[in-house]
Amino acid sequence: MPDSKIRKKRKKQHKYRNDSRTVICTTLGSFIFMVTLMLACRNLSIPNPEVVLLTGLVVCTSLFDFPAGVICGAQVVLFSMHFYSEGHGFFSYSAMNLQKMIMIFCSVTVITAFLSKLRQIWNTIREKTQNVTQMLRERNEELEEESHIDSLTGLYNRNMLRENYPEYKNRSLLVTFLDIDDFKIINDVCGHDTGDKALAEVGAILSDSFTNTDCYRYGGDEFLLIRLDDNWSQFNLEMIRARSHISQVNLGPKKPPLHISAGYVSGFTVDGEDLRTMFHMADGMLYESKRKGKNCVTGGVFSRDVAKSG
Repeated sequence: MPDSKIRKKRKKQHKYRNDSRTVICTTLGSFIFMVTLMLACRNLSIPNPEVVLLTGLVVCTSLFDFPAGVICGAQVVLFSMHFYSEGHGFFSYSAMNLQKMIMIFCSVTVITAFLSKLRQIWNTIREKTQNVTQMLRERNEELEEESHIDSLTGLYNRNMLRENYPEYKNRSLLVTFLDIDDFKIINDVCGHDTGDKALAEVGAILSDSFTNTDCYRYGGDEFLLIRLDDNWSQFNLEMIRARSHISQVNLGPKKPPLHISAGYVSGFTVDGEDLRTMFHMADGMLYESKRKGKNCVTGGVFSRDVAKSG
């Protein structure tokens, strides 16, 4: 038997067991509750005990379900018969009392069915409301993620950079700008599909290669890496590994190899102005790598005093 059928069969058996337990629990619970009410009515000499018993029925039906209400209905009839017998024996009742019993039983049945239906409707509305709320919450999370993630590379986009901007203040950072060498030629000669593949491959390699680093697609073929410390030696090892993996990417037959140029700056930022200065310096280092002949990395150090004097 397929696994799906076995799971369905087990689920159905589990449901039947739960239903049986529910019936047993509601029967015992309602019986104990109604007996307690009957004894209270007798001890307190209440003249119209059926009113109290009907109230108990409402409570039981609200707490449990339709089976409990039916059981309560039968109990109401029996207890009321006992009260209306006026001490002449449990089943010594007049025709008028019998008419009252029938009216009580009909009332019990109608009220029970009505309350049970109301409860079903309420449960259905609550379940659907919860489902809709959950769907809306999940969709909002998806939209939130889509607004912060670049769909092509899977990296953060500039919206996420703006949101993370305050976290980069008053701490040591290593900021890197890099782009794909001759990306315009790849796009023009090999087509935009190949260009998209190149961007996706580079994005995946950057995400896998760098630790403690936020990776962004800054725009076009330009990427931004913000390492949350200034550990240059670790960054250098990760950059060597990333460049090696990127150079091994196969874009297809007779397609050019991939290479990147990068520029980085390390330093301590105090405020947003320092961070903007580091961005500007790292971008300048990138263009210095291009000037040197591409496929290389150029770096520098940010100093607040030097930046102010410059």
